[in-house]
Amino acid sequence: MKFEEIKLTKQLLNALNDQNITEMTPIQEKAIPKVLAGTDVIGIAQTGTGKTLAYLLPILRDLKFTESTHPRVLILVPTRELAVQVATEVEKLTEYMSTRTIAVYGGTNINTQKKAVYEGCDVIIGTPGRLYDIAMTGLLRLKEIKKVVIDECDEMLSLGFRPQIQRIFDLLPNKRQNLLFSATISNDVDEIVSTFFRKTEKIIAAPSGTPLQKINQSAFATNNFNTKYNLLKYLLEKDERIERVFIFTKSRAYADLLFERIEADYPEQFGVIHSNKSQNFRLRMVDEFKTQAIKGIVATDLVSRGIDIEDVSHVINFDLPEDKEQYMHRIGRTGRAEAEGNTISFIKEEDKVMFDEIQSFMNLQISIESLPEDVEVSTEPIPMEFEPDIHDAPTMLNPKHSIGEGERNQASPKAEKRNIRPIEKKIERKKARKNKRRK
Repeated sequence: MKFEEIKLTKQLLNALNDQNITEMTPIQEKAIPKVLAGTDVIGIAQTGTGKTLAYLLPILRDLKFTESTHPRVLILVPTRELAVQVATEVEKLTEYMSTRTIAVYGGTNINTQKKAVYEGCDVIIGTPGRLYDIAMTGLLRLKEIKKVVIDECDEMLSLGFRPQIQRIFDLLPNKRQNLLFSATISNDVDEIVSTFFRKTEKIIAAPSGTPLQKINQSAFATNNFNTKYNLLKYLLEKDERIERVFIFTKSRAYADLLFERIEADYPEQFGVIHSNKSQNFRLRMVDEFKTQAIKGIVATDLVSRGIDIEDVSHVINFDLPEDKEQYMHRIGRTGRAEAEGNTISFIKEEDKVMFDEIQSFMNLQISIESLPEDVEVSTEPIPMEFEPDIHDAPTMLNPKHSIGEGERNQASPKAEKRNIRPIEKKIERKKARKNKRRK
């Protein structure tokens, strides 16, 4: 179905035409009429299928001009990158409208954002923590909010934003429309919905766990970090299809270590993103990747959600994620907007149980291939891969206590004096003080 067939304003249709967007995706076709009807909506669809437009278009169509400085649309997102991206989408769609949009998130100067909020806006997009902090200053009033969107709610909850979400909802008016869009729905999300949403319409464009049909998935058996890196180098040099790539690791330390290796072998061709990097650095990396100034990004799961970059040819899981839903979000960075995508996972022996869970979740079988002959198998683990030795653990002893039958010289004289006072003397002192007060 084309966007021209639904009741959108000329301004929105012109903005869509400027972006060469004419056909609706399944989630957009199902969700937009429901959102326009004013009901609370839960939309579930694979990442990369246009969920952002599915809620932005009907919201912006109903947004009328007002002189009020207080926002009427609130969009909650889990990360700074997603806040910036959604704000950019709103600005594109409102090019022919007089709509004021603000994005607020941590990692930047809160005073600058407070000033922008004070000057007024129609749509506010933010991460729960920073948004609640600004609301508590009194500058941000949420009593005029008509529509609330929770984008990637399960990720917000996993990041520990439940208290802020609950407090933000306490500040909202009772009469409002609630929208929630995500690729996966967890039990915690269901609890949020049952607490704050009214009677809802659940729209499922694809069941949770359904992978994008145009993503080719493969896996290789590996044994340690060095072997993984040898395989990565082999793929980058031999596979000409790898043009733009996300490489996901399990932690910031592994991301930094992998980036150091890649930077030495492929100078200025890759970037790195994780939560220890500054906001400006992270945004610059995303911009350079979008403009093809760099070939790939080494990242943690921080960027596995919502980052919309076209023509990402591959996602490489250097390390598997800790849960199966996160795997779905990772692979959704490729195969977006009906394009073909590819994912390659490096599987260690201890990862096979999780990989079996991922396959069961997707109802899909992925064969684990042996390493190519030209890939050197390393037997040398990196320091982070060594099994901790119990004898190397620090011994925590209280210096005020002796052990066994050893000498009792570890306690300080003051401590010994305090501990050896008999209870009888304590009682006598209390009686003496009491008699003194009577006299």
